[in-house]
Amino acid sequence: MKRKAFIIFFQIIVCSFILSQSNRTFCASPAEEFPEAKFTLPAPDSPDAQKYLGLKAMEPFKVSDIKAKLVVIEFMNAFCPFCLANAPIINNIHKTIQGDSRLADVKVIAIASGNEKAEVDAYKKKFKTPFPVLLDQDFAISASMDGVPTPTTMIVSTENGKVLFSHTGVIKDPDRFLKELKALHKSK
Repeated sequence: MKRKAFIIFFQIIVCSFILSQSNRTFCASPAEEFPEAKFTLPAPDSPDAQKYLGLKAMEPFKVSDIKAKLVVIEFMNAFCPFCLANAPIINNIHKTIQGDSRLADVKVIAIASGNEKAEVDAYKKKFKTPFPVLLDQDFAISASMDGVPTPTTMIVSTENGKVLFSHTGVIKDPDRFLKELKALHKSK
């Protein structure tokens, strides 16, 4: 328990440092900084999540198994204050994607780094999160992405797991993020 508390505290410190250095502006990271998203995700937590992602079964899966061209992946932690600030923004980005028929083949997921199921359930309830939030209790997924800080939002190709775009910190300009998403979608 002490180790988990230390890891969460460390994440908050790193997140705070990143945001203080970026003056809380839109801080896109070069997508090349991250390895391909080849990790295994846990089974969806509901039949609705399974259906939304287009998965054949309620079992662990890879990004390439998601029936979409692109996936927006939000790495978050239920206790990170910047993740909490970003939650309504990501919900609105999801809503915009869902409302745009041209983006029907774009899905949104969150990966809860270092959280347990009860913590994620409380987060989902508080923010009425409309997309799957998947557990990464032991930080294995985060580690496979070179220890990605929270919050980090990535646009990933399901074809090859390539990170096409990433943003670390609170998304202060959702319109700019959506513009980037639409441009990447159009080029796929």
